[in-house]
Amino acid sequence: MLCLFRNSRIAFPLSWLVLALSLAGTFYWLHFAFIEKAFLAKMLAGEALFVDLLLGLPVVLVFALVIYAMIFWSLKVVIIFLWPSQIIQLPNPTHELSDELDPSLEEDYWQRDEADRPDAESPNRPNQLNQPSHQESSSKRDASH
Repeated sequence: MLCLFRNSRIAFPLSWLVLALSLAGTFYWLHFAFIEKAFLAKMLAGEALFVDLLLGLPVVLVFALVIYAMIFWSLKVVIIFLWPSQIIQLPNPTHELSDELDPSLEEDYWQRDEADRPDAESPNRPNQLNQPSHQESSSKRDASH
């Protein structure tokens, strides 16, 4: 069931209806929060507290997203149970995942040769590019004294 829910989509004419119902619920929530509860009027009049702006506005907007997802997924589950012919199965990506190595790769593909590894005292290492060695800095210090 979960695999069908995750790897499927709703067929064309019905998908627009589900999208419209989900957006209608979201817009109703935003209308309720901003207009009916006078949140927008408080913000524009300057009566909103800092806490209202800091916590209230993000919660209202995030809850709109939650309402959209809740309506959309609920309708998708209802359609899966009541009208399964309107569900289009998507290809399952698990066949692409495998524990076996591609046969075109050689056995030591994941192993690096010793010649490929950066040497510990190589001057090309990024952390040693512009830093003098310990012997050079001590000889400069002794010469300055």
